[in-house]
Amino acid sequence: MSEPIVPGTPTLSPQRVTAVTVTILFVAWIVDYIDRLVIATALPSIGREFGLNHSQQGLLLTAFFITYALFQFPGGLLADKIGAKKTMVIALVSWSVFTGLTGLAISFGMLLIVRVLFGVTEGIFPGAAMKAVAERTVPKNRMTANGIILGSNPFGAALAPLIAAPVITAVGWRNSFFAVAAAGVVVAVVLWFGLPRPLPAEIAVDSTVDSTVDSTVDSAVTAAVAAPQLGLLRLLRKGVLWRFTLLFGGYDLVAWGLTSWVPGYLQTVRHVSTNASGALASIPFFCGTIGTVLGGLLYDRAFHGRHRLLIVPSFVVGGGFLLLMAWAPSTGMFIVYQSASLLVLYLSFMPIFGLPLRLLPREVVGSASGLINMGGQIAGAIAPFAMGFLADRFSFTAAFLFLEFGLVVAVIATFWAPQRPEDLAKHFPELALAPARATPVQ
Repeated sequence: MSEPIVPGTPTLSPQRVTAVTVTILFVAWIVDYIDRLVIATALPSIGREFGLNHSQQGLLLTAFFITYALFQFPGGLLADKIGAKKTMVIALVSWSVFTGLTGLAISFGMLLIVRVLFGVTEGIFPGAAMKAVAERTVPKNRMTANGIILGSNPFGAALAPLIAAPVITAVGWRNSFFAVAAAGVVVAVVLWFGLPRPLPAEIAVDSTVDSTVDSTVDSAVTAAVAAPQLGLLRLLRKGVLWRFTLLFGGYDLVAWGLTSWVPGYLQTVRHVSTNASGALASIPFFCGTIGTVLGGLLYDRAFHGRHRLLIVPSFVVGGGFLLLMAWAPSTGMFIVYQSASLLVLYLSFMPIFGLPLRLLPREVVGSASGLINMGGQIAGAIAPFAMGFLADRFSFTAAFLFLEFGLVVAVIATFWAPQRPEDLAKHFPELALAPARATPVQ
């Protein structure tokens, strides 16, 4: 369901609604990423305390991603049923509890259980967040807004080691989890009281649906009729959405592999201190933040309906920098090549989601985006353990080269998934079910 607009309630302008939404969700996503990535900086300390090898440390990360991936679609479905705001607040409060419990763990087994449950609670957030944006933006600026909001993902990945490293050095790894857990509760309160109501449906739906299916169909009516037709089983049976899932999975294998292992690699192989590793590991993800925001802007301005022209070159060039990074002769050059790779690769982040988020009715966009996002989180479950295994059996060079496999998969999926609105619309005949009523809102 979408959150109702109560008659007589003072409403903000669409621009103001979008601005406030972007600000609040940007902060919420930053907390999300810091909560989940503090452990990457803490892994060497946790490993020493519990006597864990690289494979076991990677399993702690993989345990989170397995349930995080599995609950992407249920989270989007929950948002479609009870509303995006309620789902996000439930997620924030719940994952903050399990973040705090991580700091209380007394054994490797307890850490695994807490990480599994932490993944469940974080997993229901992304689909709800994307639904919230779809309800509070106009289509022509939707991916720009999403790009700014999801720029918080690499930004949070950059902040996590910067925040965690000095806290771990000063008060130990356990207290670092207590601190970020408290931040999550604060953001949940802000989101509950501060997030604006959704925009009216006739403003928030995309008129390009009409131009590609039936130029006389009213957008709001189309969304209203299509939504009941696009139920859970229908969405799961839509093979075209699974193509976007595969595409995002290949891309995110690289993102999660680097996020999970670079801080530990810098400390154990390059012999960089905990504080210095936090500072160095953050630099590439600041570059990724720029790439994410720029990619959303470029999609809305120039690449809607032709995203392959942006995505494929970013994968090819980014993959080249990854090769250079794997064989970098010094720590400085390792960070330079990683920074260049993430700047280019993150240009493709928002264009991967662009077409489905602009075309599909907002009543089901939470479920659809959760399904697509699930691919990235399955990759997130694979990357940490696989890279830890390769590092133990061979070397970290082999572990980093493994990430190239994700980009090969992503390039193939890019050409398999449709890129034009009319091509995607052919897979959703439900979008053309509404009777002709009026000229669509431009």
